[in-house]
Amino acid sequence: ASDTVTAHEAVMTVDEERLRLEKEAEDLNNYIAVLTEAADKGETLDEESGKTAEEQQEEMMDILNGIYERLDALDAATAEVRARSILKGLGFTHEMQSKKTKDFSGGWRMRVSLARALFIQPTLLLLDEPTNHLDMEAVIWLEEYLS
Repeated sequence: ASDTVTAHEAVMTVDEERLRLEKEAEDLNNYIAVLTEAADKGETLDEESGKTAEEQQEEMMDILNGIYERLDALDAATAEVRARSILKGLGFTHEMQSKKTKDFSGGWRMRVSLARALFIQPTLLLLDEPTNHLDMEAVIWLEEYLS
């Protein structure tokens, strides 16, 4: 994670697939808005395919629905809450979650790294002495979280 981001941002940006899909959905929604405007005017935007704006809009909606289904499978709607919950479990107060990672000690940066690893919900997670930088509360939380 870059030193210029907050602890919360560091965790949120680790999920590259979710970020990519959210960007694609935004772009498609913008394109669909353009197609809707064109359809209202009866225009054909794609001269190569000869499809009407309405036909193109329908195709884009199918693609967008696929993206939304994948975002649902990734539980993207709860990403913010999950990130904050993991950070809180590892001992970060709300204020600390908004602090730049460069302002943390090495131990707290390790906690940010651990939070990033937990956030992406890997199938297999290998940890080498993950409790070295954790207090007892965070160790108990981690044990419960992983069980």
